[in-house]
Amino acid sequence: MSRKRSNHSRRYPPTTERSYHEYLLSVPAPTTSRAELVRMLRGGEDTYLELKVKFSNVEKLTAEIIALANTDGGALIFGVNDQLRIEGVDDPEKIEADLRDICSAQIQPPVFPYIKKVAFDNGRRIVMLEIESHRRPHHTLDYKFFLRDGSSKRETTREELAEVYGEAPRLRFEQIPLLKAKLRDIDESLFWSFVRGANPQEWTQNDRGFPTAQMLHDLGLAARINDEILPTFGGMLLFGLHESVPKFIPQAQVALTRFGGNNSQAPIVEQQKVQGNLLWLFESTMRFINRYVDLWEVRPSRKALTEEEQQFSRANYQQTALIEAVTNFFVHRDWSLTEKTARVNIYEDSIEFLNPARLPELPISSLRYGISQAPNPRLKTVFTNRHYGLSLAHGGLPMLLAEAASFARRAPEGLTINGQEFRLKMYGWK
Repeated sequence: MSRKRSNHSRRYPPTTERSYHEYLLSVPAPTTSRAELVRMLRGGEDTYLELKVKFSNVEKLTAEIIALANTDGGALIFGVNDQLRIEGVDDPEKIEADLRDICSAQIQPPVFPYIKKVAFDNGRRIVMLEIESHRRPHHTLDYKFFLRDGSSKRETTREELAEVYGEAPRLRFEQIPLLKAKLRDIDESLFWSFVRGANPQEWTQNDRGFPTAQMLHDLGLAARINDEILPTFGGMLLFGLHESVPKFIPQAQVALTRFGGNNSQAPIVEQQKVQGNLLWLFESTMRFINRYVDLWEVRPSRKALTEEEQQFSRANYQQTALIEAVTNFFVHRDWSLTEKTARVNIYEDSIEFLNPARLPELPISSLRYGISQAPNPRLKTVFTNRHYGLSLAHGGLPMLLAEAASFARRAPEGLTINGQEFRLKMYGWK
């Protein structure tokens, strides 16, 4: 077996946006014996192996890691000199921490390595970093790309970079298995209500019972890890038990606030934080909104309103547009961002949606024309299926903007991403 492939078959790497530290702490690295390590070293450096006497020059090490990841994976070993003599390193724990920092903070998209420390009888210890090429191309923060050429690295040519970019699409964050979750954390009644509603012909009469694990896997909402089927991030968001979801996905929450004025400096009338699966988050958000605003399909005439209704300080919103806004709020959220909380702010004259997000591949202005790339396509497909249990609107952002502007006589604002946060503000009519 070649050095490149040793231990790689047991890996289940995360997608680009997975929580870096959760993955590293959840998945044990394949063990490497001292005998296996010695065999790796016998051939010296090549396309898949780089040797370092010590940890130094972060910029060069970043380029070395990128080159390995962009070529075909491999290993970088610290504590071995060019003559293949094992000299060891003084502080392997610090080297491990520094390598994790490079892989997570200095490389885009981040590299998810296995880092192993091996001790020898003479007391010398070495550190080995192993990486694969599942998510290439990787680059430095100033967009430099590297490839491995024999035992050395070099910057990529434009032709090579185009070829790497043309490879199969990467896994998405929603497809990452939750390694600590179990099938008992799935709400089977909710899941099978969806399955039997979406495909009644197959499930009206069958003798297979309720094979939840296999069906989740077939729908791409669970992943097989060794001999066990585990829910994916998207599967847990959609069908996780209400009390289980926050344990595995703490960012599955939304902060709902009603202000007593037209901005966030006004006094708070009510504030609520909701956690749970997507069905619960959506319904809780709509209940909170309905407490403070009226939703209409058609803008009412003032003559149709009673004198009491006209005097009551309560804004009206176009129902289809607002439902579409709440739908987009959940299905297009960047769930990999955990530092920011999704928020819905209700003011006297408007509703503001603030959602964790990164800049899309296309210009943000393209969203106004309905041109976008769904960050969570499987999650969106299930969530917007009527058998999931929600009555949603259709038409996307162009419909939302047109209907909201026509109803309120004022166009929505925002459609911007600042500080990893997407903002949309819809105005009401009184």
